[in-house]
Parts: sequence; structure tokens; C-alpha cells
Amino acid sequence: MFAPHIRPFPTTASADGSPQLLFFPHSGSSAGSYRGLAGRLADTARPACVQYPGRAERRSSPPFTDGQRRSDDQLAQAFAAWHEGGPVVLFGHSLGAVVAYEVVRRTADQRRLVLVASGHPAPSRLGLPSIVPPGDGTGDPDQPLVDLLRSLGDDSGLLDHPVLRGFFLPVIRGDLAAHGRYRPEPGGTVACPVVALMGNADPLTDPADVLGWEQHTTATFRMHTFHGGHFFTNERAGEVADVLRALCARAAS
Repeated sequence: MFAPHIRPFPTTASADGSPQLLFFPHSGSSAGSYRGLAGRLADTARPACVQYPGRAERRSSPPFTDGQRRSDDQLAQAFAAWHEGGPVVLFGHSLGAVVAYEVVRRTADQRRLVLVASGHPAPSRLGLPSIVPPGDGTGDPDQPLVDLLRSLGDDSGLLDHPVLRGFFLPVIRGDLAAHGRYRPEPGGTVACPVVALMGNADPLTDPADVLGWEQHTTATFRMHTFHGGHFFTNERAGEVADVLRALCARAAS
């Protein structure tokens, strides 16, 4: 049973001929954050989104602070139950890119999959000792994390509401801690096409690190660069949807 790990979105696409499209959210995010992008593709694919632990209907589940390998295994099992055997495009942004990559690596038959790695360096190019700078011991201990999120262009509005911020910051802190501990298997590859996306003003990626994804697939590789920062997926949602629409159409043919 894949619920509650995977939440489907409403769709107008044909269940018989349309590929499945699965979103893997960025740090601190939930499945609901991808409702807009999924809506743009509802006539092309059958979209769904992974719901990470510690938020929404899974808020009582332990967050991503420990046991990353176990979490990847559980998600891979949920994906296997959800996957119908036809074409699937897996889209992961930031943290979601490596979670999606690990799910694909754990999938036995990858022939009809496409991995879209967005806003993240290749696993072989990681350098994440600490994404969040430490505080100076005075003032608000959350301020370094808040400053980081604002510098990346967070537009969720949660940082401006004290109560919501109190729920949100522990979740994203746990996600970032798990992200910082991620250690990919050396030389790991997938057997499906990989498409890498990046923003040209993203402080967390550069072209060389994103191009490194080519070394992690034995199939084809393609890269797209968009105008925008780390959250170019929001700034250029229509353009990102166009890329995903083309990939879905190609996967279904």
C-alpha cells in the first residue's frame, strides 16, 4: 500500500495512455506545494507527489533526521506499489532530486523511467558539510536558517507567521540535517534517461556540478538552464511544465 507515502493529484489525462508523473519535494516542503505544477500537467500525465514524514497527514511520523537509507527503502517500496509498469517521469527538486535518484536506483526495472533532477548537484559532486550556517550564540537561534531561506527566495510566506514558522522550521531543519548526511554510493548509476534542471542564479548549484549527473546514468542525459534562483521552479513554472510535458509525451510514445 503506497498511501500515505504518495498523494495523487486530480487529473484529466487518460488512465490508459498517459504516463505517471511523480514529484519529490524540496526540503521543508509537502505534497501540497506541487499542486500548482501538477495542475499544469493534469491533461498530459497522471501526477502524484511523495509526502515526506513529519508533515501534513504524516506529521506524527518521525522526520528525515535519521535512517536515511531506511527511508529510501520505504519510499522505493511505496513507489513499486504505486507504479503500474508503464512510463513514469520522476521529478525531484533540491533534496527531492537525490531522494528520487535513490528510489530509481532501488527499482529493478528502470527501462520506462525518466529521472528529472532539479536544482541539485550530481551525487558525485556533493559538498554539503553544513547547509545552514551556525548562529553566534546570541539573539534568535533560528535566524541563520531564516536568513538562508530568504536568500534562496523562499516565497511560501510561512516565515512571516510566528505560529506557522514554529511548525515549519523544525521540519526543514530535519530535512537539511538528513540532506547534509547523505552519502551516495560511489560510482552509482541508473539505467534510465536523466534530465537535469538548474537556475542560472542558484547559489547552491553551478553548471559543472549539475553536468555531473551525466556520469550517473548509462542512458541519455540532457540539461536545461532557466533564468532564476534556487526556486526557479516557481519563477519559471510554465517553462518547467513545458519540459515535463515534452518528457511525458516522449515517454508515452
